[in-house]
Amino acid sequence: MAGHSHPNTKTPASAAPARSARKKIKWESELSRMNPSPALAARLPDWLLPAVLPALLLGGCAQSTATPPRIDLTPAIQVLQRESSSRHASLRAVSMESVQQLHQPAAERLIAVGLKDSSPMVRFTAAMVAGRRRMVSLEPRLKALRVDPNASVRVAAIYALARLGDTARMNELAGMLDSADPVVRANVAMVLGRLGDRSAIPLLLTRANDPNAAVRLAVTSALARLGYHRAISSIIALSLSVYAQDHLAALSTCRSLQNPLAVNVLLAGLRDPLPAARLIAARGLGQRGSVLGESIATYYARGPDAHLRMLAALALGSIPVAGNTTRLAHMLDDANPRVRIAAAAGLIDLHHLATIAARLRTHNR
Repeated sequence: MAGHSHPNTKTPASAAPARSARKKIKWESELSRMNPSPALAARLPDWLLPAVLPALLLGGCAQSTATPPRIDLTPAIQVLQRESSSRHASLRAVSMESVQQLHQPAAERLIAVGLKDSSPMVRFTAAMVAGRRRMVSLEPRLKALRVDPNASVRVAAIYALARLGDTARMNELAGMLDSADPVVRANVAMVLGRLGDRSAIPLLLTRANDPNAAVRLAVTSALARLGYHRAISSIIALSLSVYAQDHLAALSTCRSLQNPLAVNVLLAGLRDPLPAARLIAARGLGQRGSVLGESIATYYARGPDAHLRMLAALALGSIPVAGNTTRLAHMLDDANPRVRIAAAAGLIDLHHLATIAARLRTHNR
């Protein structure tokens, strides 16, 4: 689910395989499955109905005088607590990442445990989440990670502390961008992009021609997040490639770009021949207030492919359409642990959206 490189992921020293050897997209005809349901507005929750048309057109926040639905997060939290103790580090890491929108004490407890995990992957993810959420209570533990034996974990700790106002170690990122490990270089680029400081653009440009394809993508994505127009153009160009990997990379980046062109890429992604690309686009549009990808997510949530069910659960969590809470609740019992985690994350996201709607309603009274 993350857009970062995990610190114990092995990346080949050479760049990606030659383009001629990369898998091309196999076009398939599933337009009837991709088209949004004509009765979609009828299934929108009451608290969104006054904003149906703006939402369908990627308009602003939903507002209403009705009461948003209450979502019991207890089963979702239980799933994440259980999977955070898995013997598989990747499942523990994804569980940590899934609590980003959980504004309950359980979230900080999970992250606190993750910061002391034996796996660098889990420590890295926990530190990133602590930074995004600005978990002040975990600052002492984050400071301890500045001397972690794993370089990517140190990168995440520097990021988290910077989010808390401690920028004492920020200069270290410049040297780490020249690390011999491409995973470290990619994570430094990702962190610089997420911090949002445009003064990092010249530094990132020094790695624009990195010999490793994953690092080049991370640098381009970071530059695009910082509003560097040439990088944004490069991401748009990736979305027009004939290669499936390029589509997935472009859509994943466009989910986080605050740029009108990114919306066009996501809209086009709803008709991408690759199911995973359609689901990423559906989630990205949902995060912008559009329900256009709801039928796509619903279709693949019932499918046989566990990876697509996982992506569908994440997409459903961004689309507050009536019935999605029930769908995600059922997916908590999926046979695949990654789907269960994604369903828990989706329910947490829907609860977060309902909370925002309630605050807007109160503010506008």
